Amino acid sequence: IQCSHALSYNMRYIVLFLFASLLQLRLDPSLQQNLLHTLNATVVRDTTTTCPYGALLDNVTSQIRSILSNVSLDNLGVGRPGHCGGVNWTRVAYLNMTDLNQTCPANWTLVTYPGNSGTTLRACQRKNGASCDVAYYSVKGQRYTQICGRIVGNLYGQTEAFNSYVTGSAVSINSYYLDGMDITRGNPRQQVWSFASSTSRMTLAYICPCSNRSLNIPTTNVPTFVGLNYFCDCGAPPYTTEPAGKHYYSHIMWSGTDCPPDSTCCSFNTPPWFWRVLPNSTTDDIGVRQCANAGPSDENVDAMIIEVYIK
Repeated sequence: IQCSHALSYNMRYIVLFLFASLLQLRLDPSLQQNLLHTLNATVVRDTTTTCPYGALLDNVTSQIRSILSNVSLDNLGVGRPGHCGGVNWTRVAYLNMTDLNQTCPANWTLVTYPGNSGTTLRACQRKNGASCDVAYYSVKGQRYTQICGRIVGNLYGQTEAFNSYVTGSAVSINSYYLDGMDITRGNPRQQVWSFASSTSRMTLAYICPCSNRSLNIPTTNVPTFVGLNYFCDCGAPPYTTEPAGKHYYSHIMWSGTDCPPDSTCCSFNTPPWFWRVLPNSTTDDIGVRQCANAGPSDENVDAMIIEVYIK
């Protein structure tokens, strides 16, 4: 590459890289490292003695690396553009178990298991049998009318979506009405968003409403207090009933990917991010729950990443 062309290429790349990094991508610790690796691998450096721009490129890329290493969404003041919309979002709940310095909330326990390429995955799992084990997050009295966020989970064993509600064994929001997780607010508890999980396509009462056997009708077998405010993940390929006691660490729950081709689960409510406008302003604290109608040795969705924002 000629000197002038190398400079032009790199500057265009650097501008686009910064824009995508700071305004679009989720800067989790692991993602920051991926961005730095991409920058190191992609920037073209003309090392010939006749090119006067080498020192300039080195200086610019060095500053970018410094920015990416230290940037925090809490300090950007741009909220979650592309996910939540607008500015002035406040983060009230955050868990990222890819960060070795983070620990699980008191009501959950740390679990580890093998990942891809020899890595070790860390996640948080509920402790009790048929239950909803909750982690509480204070909003510190901040008044809000909107709430936005995501949960990234890892599937374990057999899960059956809203089966407990359908069969009548758990019909209250205060009980294990779903297999999966949910986000609630206040006391008495009010539903914000539900994250259901199903590894069965055999029985109508066990499956996601967005699956083909439910005719992709989003209100089928869904609790009235949930309505349309949920995601449902059909589990790991080949999307059949999965055995108990097995982790499906290659399938990221509620990511909006790897859905059965005959379902609408990857498009319904456009996971992984939810965004909800409340009917009235509130200072309710937030609860994040792991729920199932059997013990964690039989079925669970372990929490890997949780992010909740309010404004």
